[in-house]
Formats: sequence, C-alpha cells, structure tokens
Amino acid sequence: MRLRNRMPWLLALLLSLLVCGCRGKGKLQPGSGGRPYELLVTGRDAEAVDVVAHELKTLTESGLPQPEASFDVSAIGGKDLGQATRYARNIVLVSTDAGSLKQPSITYERDAYAQPQLIIHVRAASASQLRDFIKYNVRAIGQQFVLQELNNGIQLLREHHSKRAEQMAKAMYGMRLWIPEDLTRWKRGKDFVWFSNDASKGMQNICIYRCPGSDLSTAAMLHRRDSVMRENLPGEEPSMYMTTCSRGISAQQVAQGHMEMRGLWEMRGDAMGGPFVSHSLVCGDSILTVEAFVYAPGMKKRNLLRRLEACLYTVKAND
Repeated sequence: MRLRNRMPWLLALLLSLLVCGCRGKGKLQPGSGGRPYELLVTGRDAEAVDVVAHELKTLTESGLPQPEASFDVSAIGGKDLGQATRYARNIVLVSTDAGSLKQPSITYERDAYAQPQLIIHVRAASASQLRDFIKYNVRAIGQQFVLQELNNGIQLLREHHSKRAEQMAKAMYGMRLWIPEDLTRWKRGKDFVWFSNDASKGMQNICIYRCPGSDLSTAAMLHRRDSVMRENLPGEEPSMYMTTCSRGISAQQVAQGHMEMRGLWEMRGDAMGGPFVSHSLVCGDSILTVEAFVYAPGMKKRNLLRRLEACLYTVKAND
C-alpha cells in the first residue's frame, strides 16, 4: 500500500482549465461524437502522430482487476482535422515544423468545433524531437482527458440524476449528491445507504456511510470500509461478507480533510469481486465516505467505474 502526498492533481488540473481561454466558449456547438475515453490522434506528420499515439496507448488504469488501457486510442496520420474528424470529443492534434518550432509545446482548447470537446495541440520541430518530450508529458496529457471526461460526467448528472437519492442524501447527511437515474434499488442501514442498478451484467453501486473520528490514514479508511461493508452488505450465507483486497490499494489527498482511496474488493466465501473508489471527508467529529464499486465479471470495468467516480465529485454540503 502507498500514500501519495502531493498537490491534488484533479484540483490542479481544474484550475488550469478555468484559467484557459476557450475558443468555442459562448457558441452553440453541435454534439461531439464518440464514447467516453476515446481519443483521436491526428496530424499531417504521420510519424509524429504514431509517436504520440504509441505513448498514449501505454497509459493504463490503476485499481482494476485486470490491466485496461486508460483510453481507446485511434490514429489518423497524414491529415489535418477534416469534416469527419473535427467533431470527435477528445483530440490530440500533432504538428511538426522545423522552420518555426524550436521548442516543443502543449496547448489546448475546449469546445472548438463541438460540445463537449477537448483538443490538445502537441507541437515540435520534428518527430524525433517529439519522442522524449511526449514520454515525459504523456501522463499529464492523459490526466487532462480524464478530467475532461469527469467534468462531462458531472454535467450529465446535473441534468439526469436520481431525485430520490438526492433527497435521501440530503435528509440523512445534510449534503447534495447526484447519482445516475438507473441506480433505482436501495438499502438503508444505520448511517449507511446503498444504491444500485442491480444489473445482471455490469452492476454499479454507490454507498454512503458516516463513522465517528477524524483519522484519514489508509489503515483507518480500510478498517472503516471493511467494518461497514461486512455489517451492511452481507453475502447469501452468514460466512460470506465483503472485504478489501490488501494488494494494490492506493490513496491520495484530494483537498484538506478529503482523501481518495481506490483498489479492489472481494466477497469472502464467494466468487465475487471488482474495483472500487471512495472519497472520505472529515465533517466535524465524524468522517463521511461516498464510495463507488462495480461488479462486472467478463466485462471491461474502466468506463463503469469512471462513470460512478464522477458522482463522487458532486458531493456538496447543503447551505
């Protein structure tokens, strides 16, 4: 297990988006094409496009049972943006020019041709100059697209979220929370509530629970999680209960008094398991945790979990 103490990447990237001008801001744009976490890499220099696409394909998701790429990357070299490609939701536009570009650079724009859309421009003198530069910066580029998709998810939830879940969160915890409308099944316990779509394939779940204390160490968060889940989400037999896998747990600070933890869960005594991500916040003399977890055997889990992860960023204390 590891605890990464550093400036919260999500808040830092959000700040960078807020201070950046947007070419498409204020314009009525058509809807962008493609699915969440799809990336199009394109540009006239086919070699440079391949260099960037290759590095983006090396990015993988953490906290999943099996390795999954962070993005579904497609590459079209030898062309600029055209009518068929300019409406993609996530674009990396690669440019090389030895005559005018001495130093490589990265800039971006949002909603230039469609909404929602993020275009990241990667410029260099040549494909060879680009190789080392993109290796060093590829993770930051990936984080920008992750943030964009989380923001897309939040905006979708703003218009389409469960009113019942929102009312229950307000009544039980004095907070706002938006979760998808299809999470219609729910179960309530002491300082605990669980929402689920109860799907036979791709089951998605959100839990909210409150515990006394203020300790946000990884060990304390794991102990609280295992105790709460064992009591509130038992298996079909008394010997079956949910627990956290000790391997692959990671935690990081989102803000002061606000920690994120992600990893894997399993049902002790049963062949069930999957990924989870949780946010824990100190609220007075107690800790409020909102957790998303997925059970989707035989399916890709990246998009399922990321969809729910957007919900965690909608938590807001009621005024």
